[in-house]
Amino acid sequence: METTISIPRPDNESARLAALHRYRQLDTASEKDFELLTKVAAEICDAPFAQISLVDKDHVAGMASVGMPNKMVPRDEACCSWAILQDGVLEIPDLSRDERTAKLSWIAEAGLRMYVGISLSTREGFHIGTLRVLDRRPRHLNDHQRELLAGLARQVMALLELREHEKLLKEALLREKHLASVDILTGLFNRRVLFERLEGELERSRRYNTPLSLVMIDLDHFKKINDQFGHTAGDAVLRSVGEIVRAGTRASDIAARYGGEELCVVLPQTAIEGAHAYAELLRKQIETLKISYEGKAIPVTASLGVAAFQSDQADVSRIFAAADAALYSAKHGGRNRVALAQPGKFQPVPPAL
Repeated sequence: METTISIPRPDNESARLAALHRYRQLDTASEKDFELLTKVAAEICDAPFAQISLVDKDHVAGMASVGMPNKMVPRDEACCSWAILQDGVLEIPDLSRDERTAKLSWIAEAGLRMYVGISLSTREGFHIGTLRVLDRRPRHLNDHQRELLAGLARQVMALLELREHEKLLKEALLREKHLASVDILTGLFNRRVLFERLEGELERSRRYNTPLSLVMIDLDHFKKINDQFGHTAGDAVLRSVGEIVRAGTRASDIAARYGGEELCVVLPQTAIEGAHAYAELLRKQIETLKISYEGKAIPVTASLGVAAFQSDQADVSRIFAAADAALYSAKHGGRNRVALAQPGKFQPVPPAL
């Protein structure tokens, strides 16, 4: 019957686990570069089994291996849990005779006898795992093999550092790209992205003869809100309206801040009837916004203009001019309403980028 020994934890266990999780490798698939290092380790040590293992809070996870599966085992049943308690090499020439491992049934079932593990140590000195080799023969490694195995362990750590730097760089680039494409206040796309993506959607509509609609949104009396409550309150209103617009858009829609208090939503694959219904729902949601500033309620409404792609609208400026004309109609018709563009009742105005 297997008897599990409770293996001591390092004194710096909390910090060690934080260092391990920083590399974000516990849930990643095995990589060829790491697998190559295990193959080299097995070759150098003339061993049939080699593995890179990471020691988590309760389990030891195989990250890359040769001759054995990459699987998780309970930490108190793993030789690597002993290895991380010390610097350098943990060498057990005969697992069946060592009191730490002799009673583990899985070792006998696998016929394993020799274990040699080198701690994977961060620059701060935290032992996060091991590079280990195993054999069915009880034996020792020679000094040259131990030296080379230690060198390979340093290469494993160098590769872990490289992978982490690559991930951080990728995340930084994604953040930079996001910041360059999004209006910080509303969380919607900025004007540049709006025009770029609308060009592509119009071309797609022309090519496949599919509908496309555009909704322009203008917050009513926004200057009065800024004058009466201050620009901080005006920003709060824009943020809240931006949240409503984001929540109501599909993945294929393009919601953007057109400028000032004007927002815009491009609705691909949507005829003007569907765009009208969407705009009316948006108007009602904005009207029911409850925003207060310094104990005072801020009334918020919006006027919306809706235009659909027409065969004679060959460019971005024409569909914007159509939607803008509809918006003008909504504002001069009493505000807090939706108006539809009337074909032929607008003058195309090139957008100011």
